[in-house]
Amino acid sequence: MLNQIFETAKVVFTASLRKNLIIASLLIMAPLLFSAWLFETSNPGFQTGFILDAGSGLMSLLAIIVVTTLGFEQLFWVCEQPTPWFYFSRLKSRILFPIGKFLGISFVLGIILLAFSFLLSLLIYFSSGCLLLLPFKIAFMVWAEYSLLLSVFILFSTFLSKLMAVGMMITVFFIAQSSVFLLNFLPNWFSEIILTVLPNSNLFEAAIESDQLIVLLFAFLYALFMSAFYITLAGWVLKRKDL
Repeated sequence: MLNQIFETAKVVFTASLRKNLIIASLLIMAPLLFSAWLFETSNPGFQTGFILDAGSGLMSLLAIIVVTTLGFEQLFWVCEQPTPWFYFSRLKSRILFPIGKFLGISFVLGIILLAFSFLLSLLIYFSSGCLLLLPFKIAFMVWAEYSLLLSVFILFSTFLSKLMAVGMMITVFFIAQSSVFLLNFLPNWFSEIILTVLPNSNLFEAAIESDQLIVLLFAFLYALFMSAFYITLAGWVLKRKDL
C-alpha cells in the first residue's frame, strides 16, 4: 500500500524534474521579486517591508500556478494517459492513487516555495542586513493552504472536466479568501456549513501574523485534516468510476 503511494508520488516528482518545472517557476518569479527589491532599495522610506509583502504575494501566485499546472498535467484523465498511471490506478484501493498524486504535487510545491523563501530572505538580508525567518514561516503556511486547495482540485478532477474543475477550484478559493466578508451576509446555519465543509484561508493568515507556535500548529493540522477529507471523497468517487 505504502509502496504504491510512494511510487505514484515519485513519478509525479520525476515528471516535474524532467520538464524543469521547479527551475522554470523560480525563473518566472525571481525577476518579479528582484524588481520589488530594486524598488524598495531605490525608494528608501517608501514602505518598510515592501519586499516582504511583495514576496508573500508572489508566493501565493507561484503556488496557484504550480497547483494548476501540475493539476492539468497529472490529474486528468488516467485512461488517456500513458503508463504507469493506467497501471497504478488499478492497484489495490483506489484512494491510494489520489493520495500519491497529492503527495507528489505537494512535495514539488514545497520545494519551490522553500527555494523561493530562501531567495526572499537573502534579498531582505542584502537590503536591511537582517536575516529573517519570517519568509520561511510564510512559505510554510502558503504550502499548507495551497496543498489544501490542491486536495479540492483533486476531488473536482474525479468527476468534472478540466475547465470546470479549475473554475470550481477558483470559486472555492474565492470563498475561502472572502469567508469573513461573505459570512456577514449569510444566515448563521449556512455560514456554519461553509466553515465546516469549505477551506478557511483566514486561519493561515492568522497563523502568519501570530507569534504563537500553537496557532501555526493548529493551522497546519486544519490543512492536514481538511485535505484528508477531500482526498477521501476523491477516493470514494474513483471507486465508482471506470478509469
